Amino acid sequence: MKSINSINGIPLHYARLTSHPYGTIGEQRNFMIENKFLKVLESAFDEVFTLCPLGPPEAITTAGIFVAKSGQHGHGQAFDLDAIFWKDKTLVTLNFVHQKLLYLGIESILRKHFGIVLNHLYPNHADHWHLDTSVSVDYHESSKSETLYLQMVLKYIYGKSVIIDGISGPQTRGFTKEVFQRLKITEPITTIVNYLKFLDMTAKIAFKLSEDKVTPIQLLANLEAVIETLPTANKQEVRQALNSFLDNMDTSNWINSIKDDHDLESVIDDVLKSYNHKSQKK
Repeated sequence: MKSINSINGIPLHYARLTSHPYGTIGEQRNFMIENKFLKVLESAFDEVFTLCPLGPPEAITTAGIFVAKSGQHGHGQAFDLDAIFWKDKTLVTLNFVHQKLLYLGIESILRKHFGIVLNHLYPNHADHWHLDTSVSVDYHESSKSETLYLQMVLKYIYGKSVIIDGISGPQTRGFTKEVFQRLKITEPITTIVNYLKFLDMTAKIAFKLSEDKVTPIQLLANLEAVIETLPTANKQEVRQALNSFLDNMDTSNWINSIKDDHDLESVIDDVLKSYNHKSQKK
């Protein structure tokens, strides 16, 4: 075990106090961590911020590494990632709905390094990623956390109308097959080399899409996603208000005039070209 207050030169902050509440940049702290786990974390963050178009951040906030309790935290072999702060942009994990592409691009790389990644939609993890190496990196259809991630990227990156429930059924498998064919990845996803390639390509596609300007159509989609999380009684009232807005003739004409800048097919083609170029160099 050793004490650290940064990873790869990136300061580690804590922001779960009254004076430094969640969502703020907090203050730099010392954290105890197991040596081998630190090396995995360093490698993961190096790849994340090398590929991320925003580059290395100014700070990362964590809810903890070594914690006096059972499980991987009790061995200093788990990391809870709350938020990432760049100079002009911040990713707070609780705000997944508003930053889906950047969030999923980062998660795709994290999953190349950590066998356990619990994300925004996993119970009790909306406000942080939990990362640990207690199991090997792989995809198992029976894994709720891995299937939630797969369904999230199928829907929010590849535009498939999949139900996100953490259960791998015919619908999820069918959409996965379609995406693998488009990405020219050999099936099945349960083969580690195929899974790793999928994670890598998905990260690069998500990062490219995240650079596009956010359109009003995407903001409306974010609003609808938030409405779905409301209690049933509130959901109906807010949904009716939104429908009244969307059904207005002036609103409808305005929305229909907006061009969505996302060109998924071109981005996929660009990523495929980069892979083909690397293959030819080898």
